[in-house]
Amino acid sequence: MCAGAMLDDAATGPFWTPPLPVDRDKLTPSILRELDQRGERQAFKGYVLQIYDAPDGRPSGVFEIAFCPKTGMACAVYESEAPEEPDTTRRVVMTEPHWLAAATPRDAAGTFFQLLVDTAPEA
Repeated sequence: MCAGAMLDDAATGPFWTPPLPVDRDKLTPSILRELDQRGERQAFKGYVLQIYDAPDGRPSGVFEIAFCPKTGMACAVYESEAPEEPDTTRRVVMTEPHWLAAATPRDAAGTFFQLLVDTAPEA
């Protein structure tokens, strides 16, 4: 894993962009529901990070993160296009929201990525 590093042709992923600030209310509805259940929506800031598997490839997915700098808590989801099958329409799949402690949005992305790796179903 190499997040936000300079990439060369020999690099292998996944890689992700630095956290890009977005309007918190534009985050996925599942994150907004989580924030509303805690009654803390106003304390969180929204971020999106594009994920790449190769330096010259197109994004393979996105992390959406709501981060509260005051509490150091983040709520994150991973979303990606489902593999295409013949005669199907494009669809997006995503994880359930996950809460985690983090120092920064970038830290939240790294922690969330490791959580996804550690809990991935065996093939």
